[in-house]
Amino acid sequence: MALVGKSGSGKTTLMKCVYGLEDLNEGEVLFENKKVTGPSYNLIPGYHEMRLVSQDFYVLDNHSVEENIFDKLIGYTTEAKQKRANKLLKLLDLVALRNSKARFLSSGQKQRVAIARALAIIPKLLLLDEPFSNLDSILSEKLFSFIMSEIKKNKTSVILITHVAEEALKYADVLAVMNNGRILQMGKKWQIYYKPKNIKLAGLLGPFNTIKAEDLDKKTKSKTKLFIRPDKIKLAAKNKFDLQLQISNCTFNGKCFEVLGETKNGNPVIVYLNKEVELDKVYFFTVE
Repeated sequence: MALVGKSGSGKTTLMKCVYGLEDLNEGEVLFENKKVTGPSYNLIPGYHEMRLVSQDFYVLDNHSVEENIFDKLIGYTTEAKQKRANKLLKLLDLVALRNSKARFLSSGQKQRVAIARALAIIPKLLLLDEPFSNLDSILSEKLFSFIMSEIKKNKTSVILITHVAEEALKYADVLAVMNNGRILQMGKKWQIYYKPKNIKLAGLLGPFNTIKAEDLDKKTKSKTKLFIRPDKIKLAAKNKFDLQLQISNCTFNGKCFEVLGETKNGNPVIVYLNKEVELDKVYFFTVE
């Protein structure tokens, strides 16, 4: 599940409550039908069957990178420790730093060591609080692919907080949209993306249009505004269309052509196309 919401909406606080780092004023958190308690009840907050990978990464400064990983593999044979550590060092591009003391690493390198520690043993519940925000896209992709593979093997559940809509849509099965400490909507990602209950927060998952009834062809039955994502508007023939747009801008974003057009009433509409269109020309579209 991915948690999305504006900054300050309560995502990180909710994650800390799940992990037992915050005391609850009311309500309760249950993990495998057992109540999760906070720091007021536990001398060392947190649960060994959960792992939290947060933006506040923690490493053992006086230990080497490799020793930091070994620290999380207590009880494993030397051979098993080495095999797991080698896999994580390679995954996180830390092989050359395996013998370096953590205190001498840059903040970005420490972050990768903290991630390696958290992933040393895949738990029953993995909590990810924007942990890869400072990593480049290729490394992030490698990490997510590794995590997806590991959680399937171990039947692990994951809660991911991310401000990157593409990550939420790509990796999550379920999305939950938060605002002011409340979950406003939760469900399958396609449902949340294409049929959000809250239009104001729909932009968290990407661009959208609200097309007025007056801008649609008379044959198209609509008495209210249509909420529609740019990929649901398709080029059409002149004799079979819902919407006509005069093109004001067309740019390639690396995946598709992002088109900005204006309706006959001057209202802006964003469309994603797989072909380039001419500026100032009128095109016809269907609305799915």
